[in-house]
Amino acid sequence: MPGQSPAERRFAVPGLTLAAAEWGDPAGVPLLALHGWLDNAASFDLLAPLLEGTHLISLDLAGHGQSGFRSPDSGYNLWQDVGDLLDVADRLGWQKLNLLGHSRGGAIAMLFAATFPERVEKLVLIDGGLPFPGEADEAPAELAKALTERRSVRPGRVFRDRATAVAERARGFSKISIAAAEVLARRGLVAVEGGYQWRADPRLKATSELKLTPAHVLAFVRRVAAPVLLFMPDESPFKNLDLYRVALPAFANLEIVHLPGRHHLHLEGAAERIAAEMRRFLDLP
Repeated sequence: MPGQSPAERRFAVPGLTLAAAEWGDPAGVPLLALHGWLDNAASFDLLAPLLEGTHLISLDLAGHGQSGFRSPDSGYNLWQDVGDLLDVADRLGWQKLNLLGHSRGGAIAMLFAATFPERVEKLVLIDGGLPFPGEADEAPAELAKALTERRSVRPGRVFRDRATAVAERARGFSKISIAAAEVLARRGLVAVEGGYQWRADPRLKATSELKLTPAHVLAFVRRVAAPVLLFMPDESPFKNLDLYRVALPAFANLEIVHLPGRHHLHLEGAAERIAAEMRRFLDLP
């Protein structure tokens, strides 16, 4: 795959169409890749060419990249993405597959692996894998906040030029290098009247309608049967969270690789090391 560009794929799922970048030979090891919050399928553009022997489908999750937005009466709950993955896997004819997820995509991948353990061979997580939990007694107020925010969301900002838009993403909610922001701009930045705009659905920024409790998260973790490979960067925003300290040991078969870097380490210099570990873990030639 080195030197190649991905092909474009489209998958019709209930209510919308999902876009994807397709890498490798259809006869290769099936690998479905899921990006993080407000990123897109280009998140794996540096890693995918290094994973020879895979048939890698990197999805633009609903509301991201080139994929459609959920309907106005819907939201962006993680379990809806799990249903989308099921539809995509079925359309690909993949009864067994491997999953690769970064951040929010890692949480979705873990939930899928727990919900359908018989369908997942191996699970690879890049700084993620656990949904942000909520406490049961906070749920009423969180639902009120989510529904209010969803009704008051404003269109995304229009930037006067491309460089300004890329720079804004680089210093945004999860800081990344300009080079990494340029990679994400390949699928996420569009020209509009007056300049450029990041295409992700603004409703993704609203509070989740309902969060799983820590007990829910642990129940899912304990049901993951697939071996798990987790890449944990030194500057991970998650590594000191109580939930990670409690939940990670609950995986039946977990290997953790600690690497220097930040949250988007696969876009900021660690792609070759990650690919080498993944080739070993996935038994690639």
